[in-house]
Amino acid sequence: MSEKSIEVFQNLHLNSRSTPSVIRGGILARVQAPWCHDPHREDDIRHGAIDDEDVIVLVRTASDDIDESALVLWQEADGYRVSNIVPRHVGELGITRYNAILQDFVERVARPAAQVEGFEIELSSASQSLDDWLSVEPAAALRRFSHLANKSTGAAHPKDRERWYAFLIAAYRNTPRLDSDQLARWLVEVEHWSFEKAQELAIDYEFALGLLEQYDQLRP
Repeated sequence: MSEKSIEVFQNLHLNSRSTPSVIRGGILARVQAPWCHDPHREDDIRHGAIDDEDVIVLVRTASDDIDESALVLWQEADGYRVSNIVPRHVGELGITRYNAILQDFVERVARPAAQVEGFEIELSSASQSLDDWLSVEPAAALRRFSHLANKSTGAAHPKDRERWYAFLIAAYRNTPRLDSDQLARWLVEVEHWSFEKAQELAIDYEFALGLLEQYDQLRP
């Protein structure tokens, strides 16, 4: 049986084989309700920017249970990326609503523009597993620790601590590395650890990797 995946914020990149201006022109030419262009907010962002990279701001009007939100496209070397989606009336959208707005933008605006202008759309998956975050060795070590550990005591037992250390060392030696939030979410949502124990392990994980990195830097 395959391991449960975790819902994550999606990333969107729009890549042009010519110039980013092709993307800007294509996007703005195909903005349609419930989306609209917000040039005033673009000016505000540009005035606060350190460099002269372009920015595109589109607003998605409210619908159903999704708050009105501004989607910000920031220029990169070969195109644009969505740097943020900011709701107007609530503190944060959460993963599900964020992804829903992003997918709506792709289907209503970005994809029709890409079909005409020829730029590429790279939309990351809305769900990921441990194998998307870690290479084989640390992923196997983390699963071994979690499957065999006493979930009420974490890494307190000598055998559990030995397996936990094996994971920490493997995680430090390999790339990519998962961050502490990803680790805590995986422990809770996939492995059914308590929130408190998962947080303790995530803090220990972050401390251990920092300590190992400092040790290597100071070692003659």
